[in-house]
Amino acid sequence: MILSGKKSRNAWVLLVLTVLLSSCVSKRNSYFLRDFQEAVDASLVQKADKDYMIQTNDNLYVSVKTINPEVNAMFAQSEGTVGSGTLYSSQVGQHIYGYQVDSRGEITLPIIGPVQVAGRTLKQAKEQIQVRADEYVKDSDIQVRLLNFKVSVLGEVRAPGVYYNYNNTLTLLEAIGMANGTTDYAKIKDVLVVRQGKDAVKPYHLDLTKKNIMASEAFYLQPDDVIFVRPQKLKNVKLNASYYTIGISSLTTIMLIINFFWG
Repeated sequence: MILSGKKSRNAWVLLVLTVLLSSCVSKRNSYFLRDFQEAVDASLVQKADKDYMIQTNDNLYVSVKTINPEVNAMFAQSEGTVGSGTLYSSQVGQHIYGYQVDSRGEITLPIIGPVQVAGRTLKQAKEQIQVRADEYVKDSDIQVRLLNFKVSVLGEVRAPGVYYNYNNTLTLLEAIGMANGTTDYAKIKDVLVVRQGKDAVKPYHLDLTKKNIMASEAFYLQPDDVIFVRPQKLKNVKLNASYYTIGISSLTTIMLIINFFWG
């Protein structure tokens, strides 16, 4: 039986709504760095290692190696092992065996003694320790790392949590990668980075579809930064789309049956 004009239109409207609600999440704005078609001037890219200064209560890994095994043994704390793992194989070990910057801005090293590191970059701290080490040992090799470099990644990522970094620098994209990337409902055009400054907490809003995020102060993260990937406004609608689809499909079927028998 042919459906009447008005009833036919109603049925078609319901069918169209069903298709729209059951469609996939739009991918139009879900691609990172969509406008990255050519090289970015390196001078515009922010560098975290030139900005971050060691602060009181920071926890440092310091390695002092020489060609003399006896001297190296005195710095066993830096390279010691417990069982089959290193002293730094856990967060607890890092806290206990790292060198914490005291209230005077110093760390105290074996043989070398106190070294002022607060207010210096990791590179400058390494150079300062090298100068002090040269007073006591020959041909020493110094390594300095920040052990408390952690960031929190929250919101629309697949594995929210706190992540530690031991490479001295960490980008926003790398942190999101640590969290296994974004979900289908992530609003990557407005990602929030919250940073604790000396006098205030500062928010940064970044559009991850644009290459100009590389010039942002927040592209290279700093310790204790919090990254929040916002959800899209229609997330709840999309999450419930399957229920809407079932309901509308059922209603459409009923209307078709009614039209068939009583149209």
